[in-house]
Amino acid sequence: MDVLQIADAGQIFRILPKPNRGLTPTPISEKEAGFKLCKIVGKRNIEGGKLQINLHDGRSIILPSQSPRQKSEREFALGGAMQLGIPKQNIMGVVPFQTGALGLVIDGRNQGIFGKITTITAGTHARPKIVKIETATEAFDTPAEYVIPVGTQASLVGLGEK
Repeated sequence: MDVLQIADAGQIFRILPKPNRGLTPTPISEKEAGFKLCKIVGKRNIEGGKLQINLHDGRSIILPSQSPRQKSEREFALGGAMQLGIPKQNIMGVVPFQTGALGLVIDGRNQGIFGKITTITAGTHARPKIVKIETATEAFDTPAEYVIPVGTQASLVGLGEK
């Protein structure tokens, strides 16, 4: 989900996974270049009543303490995606990891395929959480850790073609 801008050529790309091609630069608009999506992989309470959110790209964001603590914790649930403004790193929004959301597979044999998340099956100690994704032509199961939500009604990022 990183953004790459070639200033002299006037081109802007988002690095996205594509089926059978790995990570591929995909042309995007200048408006879309102002943010990136980061998957929420961890969160914890820290000193002073603050909430620390850990993202898939190694960032940690510390949220100030708030009086209605439950709202912030639910809003930033594990598996969801945080829309971060570039370059200020401000939080522009959150995409929840839930059924009905659009998901992009970022790893495994279905890497680069995106579609609607139809079911989320809880995992066990020995088996990971499983997500069922439906596209226009197929439906498949994949581990939840391989999926990043990219929007609810429509994708926030231009995913191009499959």
